[in-house]
Amino acid sequence: MSSEPASQPSLVRTGAKAGLAFAGSVIKGGLLGVILGGGVFVFYLSQLQGPGNPAARAGGFGAIVALFTSPPLMVAVLLFLFVGVYVMLGVAQGRARAMQHLVAARGEVVAQKLGGAIAGRIEAMPRTHGTLQRAADWLSVDALSKQLAPVLGEGKAARSVVSFVLNRLPMSEMLAEWQESRAAQGESAAGEDAAPDPALRALLTRRINETLQDMATPSRKPLYIALGAHVALLGVGLWLVN
Repeated sequence: MSSEPASQPSLVRTGAKAGLAFAGSVIKGGLLGVILGGGVFVFYLSQLQGPGNPAARAGGFGAIVALFTSPPLMVAVLLFLFVGVYVMLGVAQGRARAMQHLVAARGEVVAQKLGGAIAGRIEAMPRTHGTLQRAADWLSVDALSKQLAPVLGEGKAARSVVSFVLNRLPMSEMLAEWQESRAAQGESAAGEDAAPDPALRALLTRRINETLQDMATPSRKPLYIALGAHVALLGVGLWLVN
């Protein structure tokens, strides 16, 4: 068993960097929500002219009726909701940034450890009428998270990584491919006599590493979609009030 590189960052340092990256993205999302979302909302309110619906000034249920009978007011409410949208986008970006630090520091080790753990469980799966039982019955997020605790630590972050990988890996296809290759070689596909398969471990390690890289790649597409929807909604609102 190979030891971890001496230059590999510690869990504490990696966690600190990931936490700072997460906090920075959340702060940026909050500022974007306040400045852009709140600024557009205030600007739109300044464009509302005229006496409006008299029920809106009555308060209570009358204001609610006015809200649903006045498209400009509905636009104002939707514009205000974009403050929360930008904050949520900041949180999502922060999670991706934090995972990026984790994958950069421990991605290869996590892929090897998790690949070995999954391979060991697959090789130990009992057979029912010559076929393996469902992988979901043997691949437990809790058990795999405990095995990865020395690498990822304990907590929701470790569970989220393991759960994400298990949900994204095409386990049925990989199991079928592995069974066929073992059968072609005349070897047992599972059970007590099944020897560790280096090919299975290499395949799992490669696919897990690819999955982690996808998980740790921040995407700006949701932000661009939100900006486009925000601009379009503001345009509709200005058209309604002018």
